[in-house]
Amino acid sequence: MARQPLIATAMAIDFNARSAPDADLARWLKSQGVDLDLALNIVGPIVEHNVTVFPRGCFDFAQPLDPASIPAVVHAAHGDDVESIVDLIAWTRDQPDRMLRCLGACAALGVDQIANPATYFDGRPLWVRRNALAWLVAGCNGIVPLDFTEVRRRLDRLPQRVSGYRLAAEHLEHGRALRRALMPLPACVRILVPRAEAA
Repeated sequence: MARQPLIATAMAIDFNARSAPDADLARWLKSQGVDLDLALNIVGPIVEHNVTVFPRGCFDFAQPLDPASIPAVVHAAHGDDVESIVDLIAWTRDQPDRMLRCLGACAALGVDQIANPATYFDGRPLWVRRNALAWLVAGCNGIVPLDFTEVRRRLDRLPQRVSGYRLAAEHLEHGRALRRALMPLPACVRILVPRAEAA
């Protein structure tokens, strides 16, 4: 486990070296409603690379002329400390719900927000987004679970409080899927589906 930060650091350096501004992707992200300046400030470079997909939702950068490669949007995923890059995430424009991890190390995009008391200030819920694109559109507010077991462990470790904790799903079907994925749900956690205008 001690090698994981070293591997993640080497991966981040390699990713930054591969990351040149991509005007076409920038236009597309803006057309989807992403505040690109804000997103780049939070996640760093967002670029499109050809990747090779492996079993269990992992990927790596494709070798030149690899016929099995696919173009994917790639960006960093940070750890619980908000600053350390722990993984890279890849997803395609036409299938943003299918998110792949390079190292398989990231529990969730925005994972630092789970344990941050400011997240729940004044009764606010922790938003759970369906995919990385929805998370970017929301200004990186909330989380995108990539490993539900690890997300549940973090929820289990939240300090006790009278009002408990609330997770906000994007819609009813998403809320039901979220409940199933996090079962058994910690006793202090509730899932709600706020009105669309509250998002």
